[in-house]
Formats: sequence, C-alpha cells, structure tokens
Amino acid sequence: KNNLNTAMSLLALQAGSLRDPGSRGALNDARRRLQSMMVLYDKLYRSDNLRALSVREYLVPLVNEITGNFPKNVPVNVETHVDDFVLDSKALAPLGIIVNELLSNAMKHAFPGTSGGTIKVSGSLKGNRALVAVEDDGIGLPASFDPGSSAGFGLRLVDMLTEQIGGTVQIEREKGTRISLEFDV
Repeated sequence: KNNLNTAMSLLALQAGSLRDPGSRGALNDARRRLQSMMVLYDKLYRSDNLRALSVREYLVPLVNEITGNFPKNVPVNVETHVDDFVLDSKALAPLGIIVNELLSNAMKHAFPGTSGGTIKVSGSLKGNRALVAVEDDGIGLPASFDPGSSAGFGLRLVDMLTEQIGGTVQIEREKGTRISLEFDV
C-alpha cells in the first residue's frame, strides 16, 4: 500500500510539472488506476479475509475516492446502489479498475455544456452472475462510437480486463449512457 501511495504521489508531482494537458491527463488517469488498487488493498488488509471482500465495502469507498478527485466545475450527483455480496480479490482488482475507467469517463465527458447531472454506479448478484453498471443522464455517446475501435487506452483497458474475468460489456445509449458488465462468480 505504501509503495502504491508513493507511486501515486510521484505521478501527481510529474503531472503537476507538465504543461501539455494530454500528458497531464494521462498521468492523472494512471494515478486513478493505482488508486483503485490501493483502495482494494487497504480494504483487504483491514478485513478478516485477505482473499475476498464485500463488493459494497469496496466499490462505495472507491466511487467516493474517484469522484472526490475531480474538479467541481459542473455539479454531478453520484449515487451508488451496490448489493452486499462477496468476490475474491482476483475479480475485485480488475473490477475496480473497470469501474474507475467508466466512472472517470462519465465524470469527464457526460456533462459538457450542461448544468450537471447524475451518475449511478450499481452492483448486484443474480444467481452466479454479477452485474456492475455505470450510467449517467448526460449527453450520451454518439451512435457512431464503437468502444472496440476506440483510440482511448481506458476503453481498451476495460475490454481487456472484462475478458480477463470472463465477462461481457453492454452499452445502452438512451437518455445518457449505461455501460454494464456481467460475469460469472
């Protein structure tokens, strides 16, 4: 955990010294990815079981950490609706990075030119299938947007990590954007 904190601090210092907004943004994105792993390791360390953790106990603080690091230029209400079910750390680590990417994208891109909106993060267990979703009531993704051919590293990372945990991603574009991930537990 201390090593991750040191790495996050170094990334923040480096980002602060850069003039190029793209480079600064890339380093801040990397810092947020490390942050999701740090939250997981902290929660596992404090729990009785070092190999598994409640999804609610992990995702709710993670969402708060991520949203707390964004400027408050546009008011965004973030709601979490996460059931209390347990996943092993091998699934939680990629899941945290996926939620980080999707939530960060919503915070950055869902509400330009608007007076704000709402982002919802949900998680539930139906039988042996976990469903985690990030949705917003923002401007939505253009119909031409294809996440499989996205030039952005974040969505390619989401695809790779989803494949790693044997999941599928679904995108809905009505009244904003909803991206849901489903996988076996």
